[in-house]
Amino acid sequence: MNVKPLAFVDLDDTLFQTHRKQQPSEQHKLATTDKNGQPLSYMGPKQQIFVNWLLASAEAVPVTARSVEALQRVHIPFQHGAICSHGGTIIAPDQSLDLEWLEIQRQAAKQLEHVLQTLPDALHEYAKDLGSIRTWTVEENGLSIYTVAKQNQPESLFLDQLIDHLPNEIIQQCYVHINGNNLAIIPKHVSKQKAVEFFIQKYDPQSERAIVGWGDSLSDFGFLTCCDWFGMPKNSQLDRFLTGHLEHDYERKGFLGHV
Repeated sequence: MNVKPLAFVDLDDTLFQTHRKQQPSEQHKLATTDKNGQPLSYMGPKQQIFVNWLLASAEAVPVTARSVEALQRVHIPFQHGAICSHGGTIIAPDQSLDLEWLEIQRQAAKQLEHVLQTLPDALHEYAKDLGSIRTWTVEENGLSIYTVAKQNQPESLFLDQLIDHLPNEIIQQCYVHINGNNLAIIPKHVSKQKAVEFFIQKYDPQSERAIVGWGDSLSDFGFLTCCDWFGMPKNSQLDRFLTGHLEHDYERKGFLGHV
């Protein structure tokens, strides 16, 4: 019996990059558009080959920080459900909103609702002596899901300095992810890993088929551990972290492995 693997795959910087990160050539293919319908992200030739192979060979489920609306601006025909907003929303394989997961998120979000709504203004105050940022809270299904700060001039990065100003309530109940000029403050109940675990248990229980995954950032590692095999793009944040720690470990011990 030819059973296709179930594949969980991050999108931005895994399958495509914005034109700011890679200048498109004639060989590049449009991957996403912005809210105004203008080209935003592209797939290079190797990424196109990988995506075509993935769609033909597996049931691919995107696992993304993008909202459902932003996922709809991705020009890749995913047809087996999705995990959006860092795990805040699950789209079932039949493309309907998973109401069971929504209720779990709604109950968990009650105590942080006010804090997330006021956090964008607070972040501007924290950054006033550091540089210019834009901030917003991602809202979906009537819930405030997570808050984002993005530098307007990404040449000299300072977002990590904002963390020292965060109130204890945020530090205790959220985790922070920084990737370049983008900072996300995410409640602990909003999790790609927890959403993937829920998706597998509900829509693929007791399955013996292979589960595979791909992601580029350290925040992807949690959901990748749900997979039987996983990988990462070359030179991604996750790849650089692993390479650096392997080199440090070898320098410290003088050998690879454990005794």
